[in-house]
Amino acid sequence: MSVKRTSSKSLTNYHVNIKIKLAALWTALMFLYVYADFFQLMTPKKLEKMIDLQTPMGPTSPEILVIFSVILIIPSLMIFLSVFLKTQINKWLNICIAALYASMSILIIVSTLGSEWHTFYILFNLIEVFVFAMIIYQAWKWPKVE
Repeated sequence: MSVKRTSSKSLTNYHVNIKIKLAALWTALMFLYVYADFFQLMTPKKLEKMIDLQTPMGPTSPEILVIFSVILIIPSLMIFLSVFLKTQINKWLNICIAALYASMSILIIVSTLGSEWHTFYILFNLIEVFVFAMIIYQAWKWPKVE
């Protein structure tokens, strides 16, 4: 009889549930949003535009603020929804929402190219596109029951 010894230095690689992976990716995305928006406050004229109630979409209005709120509420909810939704709807909701938001990030990248003060913002959005791609990939490759 042989005894298989494992080194005390070996690490265990635990299987992480796909729902937890998706929730973690959406959480990372929210941190990217917060930090990018925070750093954007440090760009020239940004605070003055906010005080003058100007947004990239025009003058601030209650309707614009609702639209901006919905845009940020959806990824926030995806953290929760990725854990609690049933498998089939979870998979397709993650793919569809991530694809939609990736396209918005790509539009932001294109619209800010050439602005030296927004190089950091392009970097954040490139990383966001990568995270969205990981969400789509993870949801697409959702493990099947055998």
